[in-house]
This record gives sequence, C-alpha cells and structure tokens, in this order.
Amino acid sequence: MNARPTTGPLASATATALALAVLTGCPSPDVEGKHDRFLDDTEDEREEAQNVKMDVGGTVADVTGTFLFALDTIAQPGSPLQFIATTTFTPEGTGGTIGFELQPLSLDQGSLTEPREPVGDVIIVDPVPVDEGGAFEIGSLGTLMVTGMANPITGSDIVAEVGLVGSILSEDIYCGQANGMVIEPLPIELGGSTFAAIRIEATDPASLPDENTILLGCPEGGVGEDDGGGSDDGGSDDGGSTG
Repeated sequence: MNARPTTGPLASATATALALAVLTGCPSPDVEGKHDRFLDDTEDEREEAQNVKMDVGGTVADVTGTFLFALDTIAQPGSPLQFIATTTFTPEGTGGTIGFELQPLSLDQGSLTEPREPVGDVIIVDPVPVDEGGAFEIGSLGTLMVTGMANPITGSDIVAEVGLVGSILSEDIYCGQANGMVIEPLPIELGGSTFAAIRIEATDPASLPDENTILLGCPEGGVGEDDGGGSDDGGSDDGGSTG
C-alpha cells in the first residue's frame, strides 16, 4: 500500500544526524525480521490489550478517530516529526484493516510544541491488514515529501521512503518501528526509528499532548521506547547535533 501527497509542494556528525532527523524512510531489507522482533518485544502488551478487547466483544480495538502521530528518528531521539493522524479501522473477521491520513504539523527548530499548525501536503496511507493480535505492516508508504516547516531540526525539506511495522495496543494507542531511507537531502538508512500515535480529543495546538506526554514509541517495553518516551527522556545521549 502506498502513501501519496494530496497536492504538490543536514560537516561531520552534524551532517549525518541532521539528515537522519529530516526523516522518514524506505522499507528496510529485513522488514519480516523486524516484524517478528516487534511481535516478540510487544507480546505482553498485546496480550494485555487483547484481554481488554475480549471483554468488549473479542475484536481488535477500534482506533478509528484522531491521533497525534510522532515519528522519532534514531539520530535525534526526542525530536520527532509530528502529524495529526485521522485513522480509520475497519473490522474484518478477527482482525481488520487500518489506514490513516497524516497531516504534518509545523515546528520551530528545536521545539516540540510550537507552533504545531497544519502545514504542507497530507500523506494518505491506504488501508493494510491487521491480524487478530492487532499487528500490521506497511512495507512501503511510497516516496514521501514533507515540507521543511514540519522539520524541527533544521527546517529542511524531506524526500524519503518509509515502512512501518506496528501494532494496535488499545483504542487509544498504536505504535511500532519505522524504517527506511532518506533520499534527499542525503541518502541515510533509518532502521531503528520508532513511531507512536495517541488518541486526542482536539487538534488545536493548545489541546495536543505537551512535551512531557508526547508518545515516541510503544510504552512499557515496546520497540524503541523509553517508557512511552516523553521528550525529556530522549535525545541528548545518542542524538546528533542540530547544527
């Protein structure tokens, strides 16, 4: 399944970090392996969530609604790209399908919360299957273009390919691994990056999760997380310079 824009519209460690931070990426050569590791890493969380689902009818949790979607790079943990994700879950048998539309949010360089206004092209992610445990895989979103106004590291435009390996944990959270490669401004592998989407009640900037409650990865033992990853946990040890 591919994502497509709805309309047209990073010398040293710094360059690598900045390129990675202007991210999103193509499918890693080991998508299947990443999927298996993700399932192992999140088994307890998914089982717990599945028990909840059984109590309300035995189906995968319905994540239809509006979420703050954060995509956190391995080069600059704690400085994610952020999107409003309008998510649609359609039940089918014991599983279903998930699809979403990602509206990039503007971010000042070095900021997690300002101004977070809609900017640039919406990215449409066509529905993909979700299994009975809530797991899903998007091998490729296609070639993405994200405006530099949504890049909190350098403000550079992004051209990249990305794959996601994730799971629905509850009605309020889906999360997992992001992998791939930046195409422009510099070709860099992005395997090991994470994403998380948390349900929100309103999309105005003041109502969005603050810098301590933005979810960067799967909580409590999930892939690439720091207990759900508020910004204070994330970025200074492993991240590159913002230049």
